[in-house]
Amino acid sequence: MTDSTAGPRALATLTDIRVFDYLCTAPATRTQISADLGISKPTASQAISRLQENGLALAIDRPSETKRGRTPERYALRAEFGHLLALCLQAESLQIRATDLAGNILVDRLYALTPHSSAEEVEKMAGTEITRVHKQLRSPLLAAAVSQAAPVLREDSERVVPTEIFPASGANLAGLFDQKTPVVLDNDVNWMAVAEAENSDGSLMMLYIGAGLGAGLVIDGKLHRGRHGTAGELENQLLGEKNLREVLGEAGMFQTRVLWEKLADQRTWKPFLRPLSQVVANLVGFVDPQQLVVSGPAVTEELCQALADEVNDRLLVPVQVHSSALGAQAAAHGAIAGAREVALDKLWENYRER
Repeated sequence: MTDSTAGPRALATLTDIRVFDYLCTAPATRTQISADLGISKPTASQAISRLQENGLALAIDRPSETKRGRTPERYALRAEFGHLLALCLQAESLQIRATDLAGNILVDRLYALTPHSSAEEVEKMAGTEITRVHKQLRSPLLAAAVSQAAPVLREDSERVVPTEIFPASGANLAGLFDQKTPVVLDNDVNWMAVAEAENSDGSLMMLYIGAGLGAGLVIDGKLHRGRHGTAGELENQLLGEKNLREVLGEAGMFQTRVLWEKLADQRTWKPFLRPLSQVVANLVGFVDPQQLVVSGPAVTEELCQALADEVNDRLLVPVQVHSSALGAQAAAHGAIAGAREVALDKLWENYRER
């Protein structure tokens, strides 16, 4: 590409990205694209043509002559271009979700795990599902994301640190994909935070209460993982000479996979919420997010309100506390968003403007 063509081609790609994003919401005619994006009809037509030539779009309604005139041709994203895949491992389940680039769910399966499910069993299950999804969809895998309920360290490379909460937590799910497939790995609460941040402005703290505890921080619209990926690891936060996990363990709240079951009894709330709210209030007071979003199988509206009372009683300025609207689907939603970002970065980097 010469200097004289770099500018026009870059502008053409930007236009194609806008049209692509528009078609992600719904099929449309060239006239609709032109009007809604504020571009000329020839520009819209050229963008559609380039997207078609690159295999991204197709015409879904052919023109037909009727007594009322010619039916406009509509365009949509081409599903066969490829799919995205998310593997979401939590203490109680393994979820497999595949979508197209527009976000349409193509596959969504959930497998229950037991307290005795091993890392090897989960790896075998996930590997079988990757093959099954490929045969079912018959389209290229553009990118994958792995969500694991365990700390994910970011050093020279990403690695999962197994947790004592469930034996399968250290399963090497990211290693199941071939080297040609872009894979992004993170812990489940970070992906939940990504999902929640899609529909909110500013900053938020995601708090997960399930088999274990975790937090995700979104600051000014960006997920904050920290230098080593350990931002939001609540259980190691100190309360005097002991960390939160040790304090809750002494109260009988931390055993394998049973934290949320114990919280079904409201008599356990006080010894649970008192130390937790101290740690959360410290983080909220320091980061000062606009909201604290709470999720997990242990969370009820009553527990959420009790937590809000405990946390805000310790803060100079109260924070808005509410339960997650996405619930159990938050991790899969966020992981797919992460896979999509990786896939689109690669797509537009290698995109050809014809």
